[in-house]
Parts: sequence; structure tokens; C-alpha cells
Amino acid sequence: MSPLFAQAPAPPPQAPKSARPAPRLTLIDSIKRYLQHVGATVDQSKSTADMVVSNYADPRGGGKTTIVIVNDRRKALLGFYVYNFGSLKKATNREDVYKFLLGANDAITIGSFFVDNEEDIGYKYMMSTAQPLNQNAFSTIYLTMAAVVRDRRGEIRQMLGVGANN
Repeated sequence: MSPLFAQAPAPPPQAPKSARPAPRLTLIDSIKRYLQHVGATVDQSKSTADMVVSNYADPRGGGKTTIVIVNDRRKALLGFYVYNFGSLKKATNREDVYKFLLGANDAITIGSFFVDNEEDIGYKYMMSTAQPLNQNAFSTIYLTMAAVVRDRRGEIRQMLGVGANN
């Protein structure tokens, strides 16, 4: 008679270990990636966790445009801002400039010109962060803003008596 050997039961099959999913990008990290796709650069020295300072060299001759993008978490808004149009502080034709800005606001597709409390002229576009932002939407907003700046900056600066590239 041969001895009987008991076999240990086979261990239950284990599910293969899955790799941890990549950490989800923050909105600002996504924006930095989107900026690369439109050919803009990020000024890391001026950017923060909720703000990206970007520079766009317009291939159509609009020069360099700095667009600041701010994630206002409290208000759930993403703001795109452009300055460097000039100031109304010493303007003698303030009313004409205001009329021009109002007319420009009626004519542009997105965003609006404004005068801040320091009397500097800016251009902004605000959007809700409740809806996801993808590359196509970002590119449309960013490049449209750059085009508005290209088309309007010279005339605004001329009205203010400031050089077009200063």
C-alpha cells in the first residue's frame, strides 16, 4: 500500500495589482499644459498656485501679449486678464476713450474692456469653473483674447498718447 499524500489546496487567485491612477491635475496645471499647445510660455517667477502669468508672441504681428489667468476658487470663476493698454490718469480725452471702450465691448466676441480703480485699462473674460475646461475651449478663449488685444491695443494707446509698443 502506498501512503496517501494530501495536497494543500491551491491559494485563491488574486486580482492583479493595478497601478495607482495618475494624480488628477489641478485646473492651473491643466491650463499650463493648454498654454503649451497654443504656443504660449508661462512665467513661473510670477505665477502662483491659483494664477498663471503667460506670454504669447502673436505670429500675426501683434507683438507679445501677457495674459494672466486667475482661478478664483471662492467665486468658482476663472478670469483671463490683459493689461498694458495704458492709463487714464493723465488722459485729456477720457470721455472719448470711454466711448471707444464701450463701442469695442459691443463689437468683440468675448470679454470686455474695463478701467480699474487705479485708472489702468484692461481687458478681461470670466468663466465659471463649474463646467470642465478642455483644450479646444481654452484655445478659443485664449487666442480670441490675443486677437482682440492685437486689433485694439494700438488704437487705445494712440488715443492715450502712448507709443504702440511701450
